Amino acid sequence: MLENFILIQKEKLTEDIFLLNFKRENNKKIPLCGQFMTFLLPKSWGRAYSILDSDGENYFFIIKRLEEWRGGSKEICDTKIGTTYKAVGPAWHFILHKTEKNKLFLCTGTGFVPLYFQILWSLKEKLSCELKLIFWVREEKDIFLEDRLNILKKENNNFDYKIYLSREEKENYESWRITNFLTKENIANFEEFYICWNHDMIESVEEKLLELGIKQEQLFTEKF
Repeated sequence: MLENFILIQKEKLTEDIFLLNFKRENNKKIPLCGQFMTFLLPKSWGRAYSILDSDGENYFFIIKRLEEWRGGSKEICDTKIGTTYKAVGPAWHFILHKTEKNKLFLCTGTGFVPLYFQILWSLKEKLSCELKLIFWVREEKDIFLEDRLNILKKENNNFDYKIYLSREEKENYESWRITNFLTKENIANFEEFYICWNHDMIESVEEKLLELGIKQEQLFTEKF
């Protein structure tokens, strides 16, 4: 069912990454961690965006504004505060498994969004399992929400993260791509793997994990 979502807050996190907070007018349905909403945009038709966090009324999204692309990212990121869109959802099956199995989260760019929601849920529900995020961007200027990750790490001894930079070397960050992290030693303690980004990235990560002895049923993916 279509409902009204009003943009009440917008923050520019990087040169082309925006944090948007939409207020849902009626049904205060709390989404499952990993789901998305589909917005009906006047110029771009229906566009789906993963949910970063939600209390059922406020829905937070992180969206990359692409100047030269036919999708709706430019349109929605340029939206003025107070604008109302119709949207439907939440929906989709890329949902965290509510187990105590140690979980490794692997993402690139805005593939971060549903995984962050899954990590938040795990910590709020006080799961005792180990949670680790491996996050890859091109350069330091492309990193977002590291301050929040630091807070989560400080407040929860079962959460940790690493950020990889593929186009530069910087102190306190890892170099190259997240597949570098995937060694038998590094993944030995993990039993569930959540992977999010484009088809090529997911395929390369899956291939590496399968080579290391991880079974297909342990892998959960979301392709943008």
